Amino acid sequence: MTALKADFARVESELPTITADEALVKVAGCGVCHTDLGFWNDGVRTKKELPLTLGHEISGTVLEGPAHLKGRRVIVPAVLPCGECDLCKKGRSNMCQKQ
Repeated sequence: MTALKADFARVESELPTITADEALVKVAGCGVCHTDLGFWNDGVRTKKELPLTLGHEISGTVLEGPAHLKGRRVIVPAVLPCGECDLCKKGRSNMCQKQ
């Protein structure tokens, strides 16, 4: 997304360099949900400046990363809780303030 309410476009970009504890996933499918539409329609604020890559509900295959993950089909959760705060420890990771 390059501007509010602008047409969506598929954009090719450079592959990132990953660290030893990360994985590079080739996206097979990606959902655009109400949160993404909120960004597009200026109804939801984000910490990041434009341009934005919308779609945070994805599935794909691990291309690079730890050997035991390469080739594995994965889903990427829309929310990544910290696992350390009181809410996470109480089983309420959906409410994590550090996600």
